[in-house]
Amino acid sequence: MTKPALRWKLSRRGLLIGVGTTVAVVAVGWVAGKDTLRRAISNAAEGTEKPVSRGAPSATPTQWLSFSADNILTVHVQKIEMGQGILTALAQIAAEELSLPWENVRVVMDPTGSAVQDPNGTGNSESVVSHYTPLRTAAATLREMLIAAAASQLAVDVGTLTATSTGVRSAAGKELTFGAIVAAHTGDWQTPETPPVLKPARAFTLIGTPKQRLDIPSKVNGTAQYGHDVRIPNMVWGVVARPRIIGATIAAVDQRDAATYPGVVAVVVEDQFVGVAAETKAQAQTALLAMNITWTNPATLVTQAAIDTATTVDPTQGVQIQLDGDALGALDQAKSVLYREFRTPMAAHAHLEPQASVVDVKETSVDAWVSTQVPVGMANAIAKALDRDISTVTVHPVYLGGGFGRRLDDGLGVEAARLSAVAKRPVAIAWSRADEFHNGYVRPPTHHVIRGSLTADGRIEALSHHQASGDVLLTIFPAAIGTFLGWDIGAVRGAKWYYTATAGRVMTAQRVALPVATSFWRGLGLLADGFAIESFIDELAEQANVDPLEFRLRHLPDTEFGNRMKNTLNAVATLAQWDKPAAPGHAYGLACSADAGTCVAQIADVSLNGDQIIVHHVYAAVDCGQVINPDGVIAQTEGGIIMGVGSTLIEALTVVDGAYGASNFDAYPLLRNSRAPDISVVIVPSSAEPGGMGEPPIGPVAGAIANAVYRLTKSRPDQLPITIKQS
Repeated sequence: MTKPALRWKLSRRGLLIGVGTTVAVVAVGWVAGKDTLRRAISNAAEGTEKPVSRGAPSATPTQWLSFSADNILTVHVQKIEMGQGILTALAQIAAEELSLPWENVRVVMDPTGSAVQDPNGTGNSESVVSHYTPLRTAAATLREMLIAAAASQLAVDVGTLTATSTGVRSAAGKELTFGAIVAAHTGDWQTPETPPVLKPARAFTLIGTPKQRLDIPSKVNGTAQYGHDVRIPNMVWGVVARPRIIGATIAAVDQRDAATYPGVVAVVVEDQFVGVAAETKAQAQTALLAMNITWTNPATLVTQAAIDTATTVDPTQGVQIQLDGDALGALDQAKSVLYREFRTPMAAHAHLEPQASVVDVKETSVDAWVSTQVPVGMANAIAKALDRDISTVTVHPVYLGGGFGRRLDDGLGVEAARLSAVAKRPVAIAWSRADEFHNGYVRPPTHHVIRGSLTADGRIEALSHHQASGDVLLTIFPAAIGTFLGWDIGAVRGAKWYYTATAGRVMTAQRVALPVATSFWRGLGLLADGFAIESFIDELAEQANVDPLEFRLRHLPDTEFGNRMKNTLNAVATLAQWDKPAAPGHAYGLACSADAGTCVAQIADVSLNGDQIIVHHVYAAVDCGQVINPDGVIAQTEGGIIMGVGSTLIEALTVVDGAYGASNFDAYPLLRNSRAPDISVVIVPSSAEPGGMGEPPIGPVAGAIANAVYRLTKSRPDQLPITIKQS
């Protein structure tokens, strides 16, 4: 089938990091073989124990940070705010080294073409990870630059000046605010000869302190601008023909007299693109419906059965991306082997704000306002589609009503640009909910075959996890890379074993070809892999007749990571009072996972009402390294849990008659408040570098709920969404 194009641009630094990693692992793999090379790449790309970062923009301190005359600091970034609170966290990081009062701090999302150019976009739970040290260093450097400028303005020696929370003070008591220093400065800035010394964590006054998000006032008073809010002079509305059947293509188009319909300003028919622009959206839709578009369906319609069959583990396929010892040999020799299979379905992103864009193509420039996580990537895509130089295209960031990876696609802005180029006017395109369900990307389905054995004294002897999944990250790379790797980096997030085994561990990743467009989803493969692995570990604990918490603690490594996870497990056990019985008719389920350098452990308090699963409370402990904004950490944990509970209990996207079965939330319900659990979160103190928070909290949710359900029913849930099997 023809799948929508999805591209993600890497920064030069990100590319160089990738090249450096590849050179290193190729050097190993060249000698040891292709399989060793693949495992080395897996280890280099993995962010379980340590977060992976593609780097921050290369900008000077005065490009990152600016002061107004009234001493207001503005932090310039190109990370996109989509509800995760990233703008506030980055502002706290920058303001810390300047010791500024919080009320003097602002943050803006800069358009493309500005000095702070961030080709990496926003995703992968790496915004804080990538910006933490660069922003602090920029702020500390700017502090020294401001002191040097003040010395010149006051005609005193630099050594006689000290920085205060609002400016610079001389030994004689004369004080200049940072804003006043900047306003009076002329000529080039003097940069310090040696890198500035950054504050120790014990001296932090902003980092680690709860702060109300900076974007809340504008969202309360309605001034925050989302893609659907953008209105510019002379703007018209565009609509685009999209197939209902998966894989259908346009065979022929009879425009009839659509161009003469009231309000129509442009009709564009180019290959597989058919669009109309008109004064109102209704007029554009009427004209599009008047055209006779002939669609050609695939020779064989996509069926749910075909997807399920394709997403099935084949013992002869896959790449061993984790191989410690001889797990398979030990399993062959074991007297007793626990064997389990798990399945997870396709899922929609279902972000509450559908995509929207406004693009204004002029003779020498292009301005675009697009609901995107990758402004620079979007600018590149628009420039390529219009055959323009990237320097002529400016993408203005807007707030996003949820992202979850869906807005890494650059097709939306290109559609509006193509219509605007013909209409000679700004064109707005707003996707409908049906457009999102029928023509978006989906979380790929997965199938897991897991085997394990125990020693005579109840320790894990061998572990084998074979996962089959559609693509997640490989959709953005050239086909040759996927062919070489043979496995998808995103699909195996959380799939490798971190529990120890005496004889060995193996994780086999099998890439399957699917007739649907799959890609990013919150946590990538984390929810599915956590469901399978944590359910299996709980069952091994039962076989060993050991408490699930104690069993996990016994099998975590004696490493920095292992100790962090142990602390996290103990913290959630204390929070939920794991050592005390659950309420009558209730059961507790425990699970943990690690991703983006963050450890998460959760306990779900669950009961049953007939065949309905009721999740009363989810307790969570989080070690995300150095915390920037505790309120943000708690909010992200709560959001991940809510999304995870919905996916565990009710969400599944299926194919019916060659098309996705849902067009709106009536057929694809999300978790309602009436079914949402209470949530308690404890943050585990940590001296580690900051980890990611956007995705890790979703990892343990399904496993924790499944383990509680098993305790209630003695029937092991083996697929999502979980259903109670009536006897």
